[in-house]
Amino acid sequence: MGQLDGKVALVIGGTARDGFNAIGAAMAHFLADEGALVFPTSRNREKVEATVNALAQKRPYPKPVDLSKLTFDARDEGALVACCDYLEGEFGPIDILVNAQGILARYNAEDIPREVWEDILGVNLLSVARACQIVGKRMIGRGRGHIINVASETSLRAIPYVAAYGTSKGGVRALTAQLACEWARYGLCVNAIAPGLIPTDLNRAVLEREPERLRRFLQATPANRLGVYEDLRAATIFLATCTNYVNGITLPVDGGMSVVLFAAY
Repeated sequence: MGQLDGKVALVIGGTARDGFNAIGAAMAHFLADEGALVFPTSRNREKVEATVNALAQKRPYPKPVDLSKLTFDARDEGALVACCDYLEGEFGPIDILVNAQGILARYNAEDIPREVWEDILGVNLLSVARACQIVGKRMIGRGRGHIINVASETSLRAIPYVAAYGTSKGGVRALTAQLACEWARYGLCVNAIAPGLIPTDLNRAVLEREPERLRRFLQATPANRLGVYEDLRAATIFLATCTNYVNGITLPVDGGMSVVLFAAY
């Protein structure tokens, strides 16, 4: 405990109304448990307020937090710059950036509308790239910083009916490697986590509606269970504290699913 005392963390897509309910919110809590001052963002003001209040119980903020600075669409670059300026002016340099924003839509690949492609790539990949650039420039100037991108099992293997989502997360994996290739020399650590099947607000309804699909996922998972948020704790803290000799990796946290030889169809 306390490995991140004094560190400032920005978690984009890091909110939830109640408890965790989302991977980003879970990661925000893990960082706060280690002493980091964590600032979660979301488009939803109610979620931002609930998560900030919950995090304050673990790591109190030294001064009131302007929730309006944390409430914005991840694709809004101007709002992100304003958020970073506010945090660094009031609380200190951003030491850790987590990109956990994401949306999902299920279609047969041949039926995905153009606007769905654009929305998913815009949120899941392009906003991640821009956040890395905006925050990364500040980190480069200081010669230190940790960036953790949230990829997915779909960045490691194909899964039916989520072609746009899988493409976006594959892009996150590639982006992570490219940035590490250029930024490790400046002292930055750029890595990603690829969670396996963890019930979240994005996928819970599908899991409940398609028990046969769930059975096949479990069959393809050596651990023979769904993931839980706690499974991500060690990976989150490791990637937030590692040296820059750990760089460009996408770390699967998936019960071994990425190493099996058959697909969960």
